[in-house]
Amino acid sequence: MTFPLLFAACHLIDDDLSVCGEEVMVNYQLQLHTELSMQLETELSDDVDIPVRTALHKYLENIFTDHARDIDLRFYSREIDDLRHLIQEEINDNRTSYTIYLPQENYMHLGVANIEYNPQVRFLGNEHSASAELRMPDRERLNPLNTGIFTARLPMNVTNESRHFDVHLYMVNSAVAVIFDVLDCPDLAALSGETLGCAESFSIKDSVFSHAGTRTFLMENIRIENGSAAPKRVKAAEDPTTRCLATVCMPTKDNQPWNVEFIASMADGTKTKTTLTVNDPLRAGTLRIIRCRLGEKGEVVPMTQHVGASVELDWKEGNGHEIEI
Repeated sequence: MTFPLLFAACHLIDDDLSVCGEEVMVNYQLQLHTELSMQLETELSDDVDIPVRTALHKYLENIFTDHARDIDLRFYSREIDDLRHLIQEEINDNRTSYTIYLPQENYMHLGVANIEYNPQVRFLGNEHSASAELRMPDRERLNPLNTGIFTARLPMNVTNESRHFDVHLYMVNSAVAVIFDVLDCPDLAALSGETLGCAESFSIKDSVFSHAGTRTFLMENIRIENGSAAPKRVKAAEDPTTRCLATVCMPTKDNQPWNVEFIASMADGTKTKTTLTVNDPLRAGTLRIIRCRLGEKGEVVPMTQHVGASVELDWKEGNGHEIEI
């Protein structure tokens, strides 16, 4: 769907109005590097994985989408880094076109999508391109992000010969899903988790994540329905053999391990803490799927390569006893 709109930016320019009225067509397109359905079908391809694949797709389909609900498009003078023009609106689409009027000038264009209804993400410093950033709240633990955040940066030299620009926005946040085989842990009462080491902010102009003060994102239990075990027209029962915890978060540091922690609460009141160490970085626009099984005492045993585990049996706050897996 395309929306032709007219905007005037000449009133923002004080020094040279002689070039006002030059029409510049700017085409915006939201685009995601990773195709969610393809990734789920590739990593969860067996028939036995269909219930968890369906559950994850339902949980993430509004995150890994190429549709933007809202957009914030800014045009800055590259010479003095002042904001020259601004477009803010809801589009509920993956592509939109504008006809705008900009004076001939060198611009730095920054675009952001899907932040208006995301309470976790703050768009700060946007009076200038150099300081524009997406920043997480100043809290150690955060709930999962509820939208896929997209950004773009594009130097634009607006002249009579250069008046058409196609701008692509790419996803900056990520997702983690950990799938558990719980057949060997019949006394499991509850399972909780969190993803550690995520970025605290993202500089849009530089496309750089900051981990000076990392953030921890809580994980949610994903309901997995065992449709094959339920009669037709009867709501499927929850699969008792598989658990899945997932979160939508910010990326981790490049070339450095990151962690996922789990607390397994047992029927007798004891708790087991497991810290997974993942060696491959969690990058923007990706979903990381980790397979594990739970041992008899609730210890998490990773089945995915390049993932290690440290276990604390009978875990309590301050407990220092660990078992390496």
